[in-house]
Amino acid sequence: MRPKKTSIHRRHSGTVLIVSMIFLLVFSALAVSMASMAGTNVELASNHHKIGTALSAAESGLECGRYIIAETLPYLPETAYNTVTVEQANQAWNTLCTRVQAQPWVNGQAQQTESQITCPSVNLGNETASFQVQFIRLDTHNVVLLGIGSIGQVTRHAGLNMSITKDNDIMEYAVASAGRMWLTGQSTIHGDVYSSWDRPEISPFNMTSDSAVLGTVNTVLTLDQINNQSYQMETLDENGNPIDINGDPLGVNYSERYYSPNDEIQAYHEGINYGQPEQDIPGMDISDYDTDGYLEGLTDLPSCPSELREVEYFPHALSDEGGYSMPRDGTPGHTSNLRLTRHVYENQTFNNVRLPDNYNALFRNCTFEGVLYIDCYKSASSYYNNVRFEDCTFNGTIITDVPQYLKWQYNCLYFTGEAEFNNNSGVQEATILAPHFNVNLGNTNPQQSENNVLTGAIIGGIVDVRGNAQVFGTIISMCDTTQWSSGYVTNIGATLDDGGSETTELGDIGVIDITPDPDQMLPNGIITPIIIKPMQNTYCESA
Repeated sequence: MRPKKTSIHRRHSGTVLIVSMIFLLVFSALAVSMASMAGTNVELASNHHKIGTALSAAESGLECGRYIIAETLPYLPETAYNTVTVEQANQAWNTLCTRVQAQPWVNGQAQQTESQITCPSVNLGNETASFQVQFIRLDTHNVVLLGIGSIGQVTRHAGLNMSITKDNDIMEYAVASAGRMWLTGQSTIHGDVYSSWDRPEISPFNMTSDSAVLGTVNTVLTLDQINNQSYQMETLDENGNPIDINGDPLGVNYSERYYSPNDEIQAYHEGINYGQPEQDIPGMDISDYDTDGYLEGLTDLPSCPSELREVEYFPHALSDEGGYSMPRDGTPGHTSNLRLTRHVYENQTFNNVRLPDNYNALFRNCTFEGVLYIDCYKSASSYYNNVRFEDCTFNGTIITDVPQYLKWQYNCLYFTGEAEFNNNSGVQEATILAPHFNVNLGNTNPQQSENNVLTGAIIGGIVDVRGNAQVFGTIISMCDTTQWSSGYVTNIGATLDDGGSETTELGDIGVIDITPDPDQMLPNGIITPIIIKPMQNTYCESA
């Protein structure tokens, strides 16, 4: 009998079922996994959305806090000192807290402790999204502003440090002038310059090609105002943009800027900002000054015997013949020449002294320690001080009284020969503080030594800097000269053809470098508001 055959199909009929079940299990697992991943992605997306919403809410809180600070500033006091006292800082903090509580949306409901105040939550139009504003006083002069954003259980913080300090925004400029400004010679400005000259028929700036502004040029005049005049500040295309030497729009390679012969600004610069606010910058008005606080502890200089006094003219002759003893223009009786009988001091050292008015002193080869205070009468031209320094050394600072009007011939500080500055006094914020004085700095640094520089602010009614000079600080010409159509110009640098300085001599031609220090305090004697100033580089975000 033949053996019975077994069907192959019957032997493998269960295999297909098993394989099908395996695939079913795999695909089911994949489906479950994909569903789980999709749910996770949705949750992650939701979390990211909530985090982004919370952070946006925190930034809204930060901006709201900035608004509160801006609204608080008009209520803060002023001070003539360069530091804010503990009492003034406490007053600023208390005023801030008062203004927070007075906000309409706060309505006195902010939670307040001695060093912290937190506003109620503000809804952002979403049932769960909101922000809070919080101020935390870290110490006497430092406050943290926090914006706290929340949505559901997610919270984010945006913070910024604030400082209770004096308004010293003017120190951000290398040169700030209430009048016109000329820049010439081998002069380099390592920062921005500013002029509030607002007479559009006359250019606020004249800069020659041998000088440079390693920053921006800022004017209160608008481009439209200048376009209506016979001059132009720079060459622009039809769209009002500067061009390069190929006629294309200028990028950030400012050395490729195109200059036409008609440009009033021939110097290298990094752009002109037109229409800048003619803001009330502290230090640009005579009402901002009160230097009487420097008088304490000073000794009056003795009167010079009449036989030792010398007669000079200001302005004086340009030639070597006669020099200072001859007038520059016309006869000795000409109204443009001021005849001065100078008290003469030679080869002496002075420490914390006051020069009485009408001495019109001539200091030859003298050294000054501490404070030299130069007096005058605040409101009358019959009491004044036109002072000339010849080859003097200044180890301190020069402070003057505060005349209410600019009398450029009468109240003047005139530096001739070689002046050496090395301020090691307790007043590091200023080399010269002489509001409404005509300040003429000659060859202040003949050897361009790093140890022979002018530090801190140099303040005058009109300031001229010539010769070799290194300045680490801000030059402020604070007198509004718009009532005069010519002259009365802030001069940085000089050439033999210079028409702005009272007198130009061979020693006045040199190299000038000016570098501002925005972190430097204003000197005592300048009345400025106390502010709560954001420290922009301290912005941070956190959970």
